[in-house]
Amino acid sequence: MQETLEVTDGAPGLQALLSRAVGLDATASARLRQLDEFVEVFVTTPFEVVASRRAKGTVGRDGAVVGAHELLSALRNGESQIGPPRDPNWPGALPPAAGFTLVDNVPVQVVRQLADQGQALTRQFSGPLGPPASLLNQTVLTVTGGGHEAAIPMRMIFTCTSLSLIPGFAAPMDVPRHLRVSVNGRWVRVDAPFGSVFRSTGLSLF
Repeated sequence: MQETLEVTDGAPGLQALLSRAVGLDATASARLRQLDEFVEVFVTTPFEVVASRRAKGTVGRDGAVVGAHELLSALRNGESQIGPPRDPNWPGALPPAAGFTLVDNVPVQVVRQLADQGQALTRQFSGPLGPPASLLNQTVLTVTGGGHEAAIPMRMIFTCTSLSLIPGFAAPMDVPRHLRVSVNGRWVRVDAPFGSVFRSTGLSLF
């Protein structure tokens, strides 16, 4: 059995996200959710948060999980068959499809500075298994607004920069230079110009 996906617009953006996710973790998984005329593709990361990007299209089975590498290969080759189902590989629940409340916007420059500081600490303190959990779990930004508060740990910042979700200095001027931080229950969401990052603050890693 092969899962299927037909993308009518936005394939290059999905390929960019998947390529970087596979570069971070060759065994990364992708999960697909149908949202009206869009398909939202979620990918796992080594930072214990998930990232996503949307494109116009239709998935054969809502919620299907496949290997991110296989999905990337299918998109590059223009194929609709995207690999066998790998549902047991997905680590937990997906974030809600709707109901997030905007807390505030954060300038991209702030996120870039935090990432640079984190990279410096990583070079100083990383061991054979990568950055220590204490560094990844450290809250580096607290966003408040509208009676809500969202704590952003370094693992979310690293995900945004490692997957190139924020624009570089050479990006066109019409690309937003801010990130939207939203909350919904135990979920914190950061919307960047080139994708979104989600983290659960509950007991589950995702």
